[in-house]
Amino acid sequence: MKRKLQLSGIFIILLVVFVIGLKGTFDGYYGFYYENKNYEKPLAYSISENIAQSKPVNIFTSYTGFDTGYGFYAPNVASDFVMSFELKDQQGNILEQKNLPYFKNKESRVRYTTVFNMFLDKISDKKSYDSKYYQYLDIIIRQIAAHVMKENPKAASVTTRLYLYDYPTIADFKQGKTNENLILIDEFKH
Repeated sequence: MKRKLQLSGIFIILLVVFVIGLKGTFDGYYGFYYENKNYEKPLAYSISENIAQSKPVNIFTSYTGFDTGYGFYAPNVASDFVMSFELKDQQGNILEQKNLPYFKNKESRVRYTTVFNMFLDKISDKKSYDSKYYQYLDIIIRQIAAHVMKENPKAASVTTRLYLYDYPTIADFKQGKTNENLILIDEFKH
């Protein structure tokens, strides 16, 4: 019995990975070739999309990272976020401004930067996810801000801003426009 349960679990995980991969393939193909056109989705695309957007699968893939795709193979730069922290004292004077909390080891830094992949959902269609998921993303930001505030005992408040990099396009780069801009996505005061 235990062996059957283990095999069932492995089968379900492999099925989820396959469905997410199938959905990603369809998204990439139809997003590229039919970007501004109306089209009828094939049955396999609709089924994989419905499964991927179901609440249990969506939560599982977000936590495990299965939904991140393979954008790092693409020729364009992937989306990247910056979180800035502004710490103030009781009088409202700025004590410190920084973009990274203090980390004791390299693994913490890697985990911190990989959490940013989830923040892409903050700029997606708000109907794509349950409102509790957006609350969860806000909780993550607030927990990071609380950690940063503990690093400076003189701090009375912290303002956290989440930015998305706006890289220049290849056409802009060819014209000499190399500046990258930051787009404010969210701001929290703690």
